[in-house]
Amino acid sequence: MRPPALVQLVYFFIDLCLLRRKPQDLPASTTLFGLVLGVALLGGLLLSMTAGASLLSGVAQTLLDLFLMLGVLHVALKAVNKRARYLQTATALVGADAVIGFVALLPVTLAGPALGAEPGPDVLLAGLLFLALVAWSVLVVGHILRHAFDLPLAQGVFIAIGFDIFSFVVISALIQGPA
Repeated sequence: MRPPALVQLVYFFIDLCLLRRKPQDLPASTTLFGLVLGVALLGGLLLSMTAGASLLSGVAQTLLDLFLMLGVLHVALKAVNKRARYLQTATALVGADAVIGFVALLPVTLAGPALGAEPGPDVLLAGLLFLALVAWSVLVVGHILRHAFDLPLAQGVFIAIGFDIFSFVVISALIQGPA
């Protein structure tokens, strides 16, 4: 007996995050993309608010992050004449981001009550877990980009790091304003 389609979808994104599946294994479906986008919005908002952001700030950060990721992906795929890969790649990136975002709730929750206090074992553990999640996220995005753009994994990882820095700078500037 096969598990329900929703369970299969969750397993797919977990396997993608474990580098066992590829974005081209996903169907090119706008319905699936919309579903994954909705889950990612909910997860991003939950993560932002768990980290102490206000509702408005959480919505703004989540939407900006998704807009930047999907916009840059669209431009890059169009520039290398691989526009047909957009829907599957976008779905893979957003779905993987959602999975990692939900996993990130653990270290953010661990660190949350102690933010601003003296760092204790919980905060140190949360910091290490969060750092590991960032590295994992970069590896997963690199894996997805290597398949979308026909690149070596190292090049996909390098692009993922560059995008993360770009996204952090842009979102920080827009949400928090100039220092």
